[in-house]
Amino acid sequence: MRRGPTALMAMLFAYCAGSQSSEAPADLAQLGPRPAWLVDQMEPGPLKEKLAGCINRPAHRTSFSIGHRGAPLQFPEHTRESYLAAARMGAGMIECDVTFTGDGVLVCRHAQCDLHTTTDILFKPGLAEKCQTPFTPAQFDPQSGELIAPATARCCSSDLTLAEFQQLSGRPDRVNPRAGNIS
Repeated sequence: MRRGPTALMAMLFAYCAGSQSSEAPADLAQLGPRPAWLVDQMEPGPLKEKLAGCINRPAHRTSFSIGHRGAPLQFPEHTRESYLAAARMGAGMIECDVTFTGDGVLVCRHAQCDLHTTTDILFKPGLAEKCQTPFTPAQFDPQSGELIAPATARCCSSDLTLAEFQQLSGRPDRVNPRAGNIS
């Protein structure tokens, strides 16, 4: 499915539309190859031409640019790495969804119960045991091999204390309903 202009293209356009800045090099943003790739994927037209003209121009940090959950297309969302990448790419603001831990501390997470798909919690036995729904492998029909029941798990921020939550590492959001084990 082909998509229209994205937030990154809008960011790029906003940088290009501004006047030349005399800001210090520390204010320069490092966009990387993705904006150029996105422009290359666009249908020919005036917007594509305008954005293509911006590709080799310096980009500067601006409060117009918002890092939604950090830079989630390049790093796991709501991780330190994602927030730093968003800042390096010029985000003047970084947006953080908020949930809470079992001891009532607010933490940056997209959803209250997504730890099983966005962190390594299932690989940490002491923490995995605290999940509301422990990992259960998928079940298949022995004759046909058809999936009878998908793999399940449900791990929430509120299942852990802040100290336990801080032991987790982020990963890209993914789930395998046909998983027979956690690896």
